[in-house]
Amino acid sequence: MSSPRRAIDAAAGTVKKGEARAAAPLLFLAPALVIVFAVLIYPILFSFFVSLFDWPLSSGAGARAFVGLDNYRELVFDPEFWNSLRLQLGFIFIAIPIELVLGFAAALLLNRDFFGARVIRTLLLLPVFFLPLLSGMTWRLMLQPRYGSINLFLMSIGIEEMAWLGDPGWAYAAIIAQDIWRMWPFMFMLLYAGLTNIPGEMLEAAEIDGAGYFKRLRTIVVPMLGPTMLTAVLLRIIDALRVFSEVYTMTEGGPGSSTLLFSLYTHRQAFSFQKVGMASAMAIFLLFLSILFAVTLVRKNMSLDVLEEKAGV
Repeated sequence: MSSPRRAIDAAAGTVKKGEARAAAPLLFLAPALVIVFAVLIYPILFSFFVSLFDWPLSSGAGARAFVGLDNYRELVFDPEFWNSLRLQLGFIFIAIPIELVLGFAAALLLNRDFFGARVIRTLLLLPVFFLPLLSGMTWRLMLQPRYGSINLFLMSIGIEEMAWLGDPGWAYAAIIAQDIWRMWPFMFMLLYAGLTNIPGEMLEAAEIDGAGYFKRLRTIVVPMLGPTMLTAVLLRIIDALRVFSEVYTMTEGGPGSSTLLFSLYTHRQAFSFQKVGMASAMAIFLLFLSILFAVTLVRKNMSLDVLEEKAGV
């Protein structure tokens, strides 16, 4: 009688051990899952919840009124919303391609050994480490009409001073120039790292076969850097969608609404108009816009990987 009992107990112990082993990964993942929920999932869910209410900031939660999707419908008919979205997309599609070209050119130029190469590569990265607020303040001082360094230089060569941040066109160009100056080294950093991973033997073999510099660049370097480029562009788009501090410091969205980017208009809805529900609806829209960019570029990245596998790269 004892022998069957022992067999049953051993089987039960084996089952318990198996269940414990299956539960172990969840226990190790639990802290990370709690953090992700606390800092990512919960804020998104709460923002969506707030976006369903007419929630005046000054009156507190007691004055909120459920309006369903009215905030989203109001956004559709708000011309300032579409203007801010147009300015935001223009900011992205002008600044990021220029940053990509500058970063790629610098990576190609510095992807070689020469005296002081490490020092130069390190110094090029300094603008990335500027705080956005500090960068915006620096550019605002440089573009100051009477005493800014840019106007002082122009006046020294006989050109009249200009109110750079007082003109709608120049103000928009200035915030783009500031972003290019601060963030193109980020592109350089990623693309330089990608260049160093390209096998030198492959380039040497192509050179022996008679391929010139530009042909090697077109047929080997650019295709192999494709996934790195797309990753860099994706990271920059996500960062550019939430740009705020430097633009607010430089222009506060002015003159008029010429630099009122999407993030600044969201801030204005929440803290100037005190419409927290409307601002939350804009934040949810921005989230879906970020996901759209991410999914599009990730799918493109995956298609490049498939093409490289088929080509045997």
